[in-house]
Amino acid sequence: MLANPSKLCYEVSRSLAACQGTILLVDSAQGIQAQTVANFYLAFGQDLKIIPVLNKVDLPGAEPDKVEMQMRNTFEFEDTNILRISAKSGLNIEKVLQSVIDNVPQPNGNRKLPFKALLFDSWYDTYAGVICLVSVVDGCVKRGDKIVSAHTGEKYEVNQVGIMYPEMKKTEAL
Repeated sequence: MLANPSKLCYEVSRSLAACQGTILLVDSAQGIQAQTVANFYLAFGQDLKIIPVLNKVDLPGAEPDKVEMQMRNTFEFEDTNILRISAKSGLNIEKVLQSVIDNVPQPNGNRKLPFKALLFDSWYDTYAGVICLVSVVDGCVKRGDKIVSAHTGEKYEVNQVGIMYPEMKKTEAL
């Protein structure tokens, strides 16, 4: 059974709300898919920097020129450099990270304001309790701080803070 499309769209939208940019990845052997179009418009609607990437350019059935033209026509990437990569062989992978560094703006929060964050995912861990993935908008949070949910008004104590690097790594503050 397929996942609920509206739920997936909501989850992508929440994740994009925590970002300043996104990578639009298109398979050069399959071309643009409906989900790619939907994700593009979610990112575009949130005014995110979109980095177009064409993957699998080294496959025998790949049509990178044709698919790049599809991307330019569908998403109006006129002057944008569409990166051509192969994740399998490692072709031009370093250019993707460099493009993120060069083109995606840094977050623009103010550390001096009261703590405000966007909760975009959470789960329960038997040992650690509720783990929340947040994007800090303003302020700072550290272990022992008391925070309040703007949605429910419930109060919570922060037991631990950290970053995903790519696994969870404790830090003093966010």
